[in-house]
Amino acid sequence: MADKPVPTPSEDTTRFWDACNDGRFVVQRCTDCGHERFYPAAACPNCWHTASEEVELDGSGTVESFTVVHRAPTEAFEGETPYVVALVAMGADVTVMANVLAQPADVSVGDSVELLWEERGDQQLYQFELAER
Repeated sequence: MADKPVPTPSEDTTRFWDACNDGRFVVQRCTDCGHERFYPAAACPNCWHTASEEVELDGSGTVESFTVVHRAPTEAFEGETPYVVALVAMGADVTVMANVLAQPADVSVGDSVELLWEERGDQQLYQFELAER
């Protein structure tokens, strides 16, 4: 079976992926307008200011939308279908796309989720699980 893909960090994303390897989910906060952004970028999409600082999020979020994948996109995911891919709000400005490790029938819009990590080679990747109700 093929290996699952891993990210290839760029100049803008290396610090993010390094933080993931430390078990921390960090976003950039613009030092000019305060907009928090994810995915890491060289400039703020709100005001185009290029200076930012890192802010660690607590790992909790809310499912805003989701889909259930029934057909694996590659051989590496064939044994995992069906699985949930969701848009998770982690703050006022931050929404991420990630797997929610739960039975598809158990996931609903508005569910609270918590961050967890999957090790792929030398890289930790973020995922979510349903928070205890």
